[in-house]
Amino acid sequence: MTETQEAQTQEQETERNAAAPPEVRPGRVALWVLGAAALLSLAGVVFSLYQLTGMADGLDDTGVMLLANSLFSPIIVTAFAGAVAGMVVPRLLKGPQRALTVLGFTVIGLIAAVVGYASFAVDASIALVLALVLLGSAIVGGLFALPKRSVTVVAGLSATLLLLVFMFARGLFESATSVSLFSDPLDQYGTLGRILPFFAGLACGICAFLYLRKKKAGVKLLGHLLAGATPGAIWMVSTIIAQIGVEVLLGVGLDEVSPLDEAFLSLSFQWQYNGSMTAMFAGAFCAVLAFGLLLPKAPKAKAAKRS
Repeated sequence: MTETQEAQTQEQETERNAAAPPEVRPGRVALWVLGAAALLSLAGVVFSLYQLTGMADGLDDTGVMLLANSLFSPIIVTAFAGAVAGMVVPRLLKGPQRALTVLGFTVIGLIAAVVGYASFAVDASIALVLALVLLGSAIVGGLFALPKRSVTVVAGLSATLLLLVFMFARGLFESATSVSLFSDPLDQYGTLGRILPFFAGLACGICAFLYLRKKKAGVKLLGHLLAGATPGAIWMVSTIIAQIGVEVLLGVGLDEVSPLDEAFLSLSFQWQYNGSMTAMFAGAFCAVLAFGLLLPKAPKAKAAKRS
């Protein structure tokens, strides 16, 4: 009797394994694109930060304020690079997946920290703050790579890359048209702050959905929601890190901050928080809506026969 039960159990396990679809993993092309984009954007944003604020004799008060106002860009790019490194390294090396994920985003964080410190080594205290902020950004961003369903993570990171492209395009647009289109910075934040994050979130949600649909990974509603919300979530945590980093940086680099600078920073962070929440909601909503409307519905299971 015992042997019969064991045989039945083995048969059930075999049938269950045969019925379960194999886990779909991200393609190499997507990982290569994300890896290359992360490295190039990280190198570019740190170099641009040094070009904008670096001074051979050290930062004066104006340089410190410029660095504080420009700190968000390297933070969100480093967070994105940390998440990408956490996904790429386990595909390159053999070993425990979680350990390799932690190794990946820790290494990219250390690299960013060393480069950031070396770029501003003339001001040791400011360089240390910048290095710690970049290291923390990579670690926090790397946490987004820890979920087990890697295809969902890559879909969210692909959408995040699209969000970074939107942010870069917005910066170019502002620098080219701010004088002619906006007479007041408050008008600029009010107009762009309401429109761009919403449309960027919709585009990110569509991007995440299209990737998951192309992979045919069988990701359910929750997976689509998480993938669509990932860009906004990375934006939000980057804003939190940036606000903490700016406070520490100003405390180290300046004796006193003018009320005008405080008001500008407060306005900037308010826009970042509002924009991140808008993008997160729009991305999640769009991905879920596309999941419900565009994916073919599975045929209904037949009613079980009465015994």
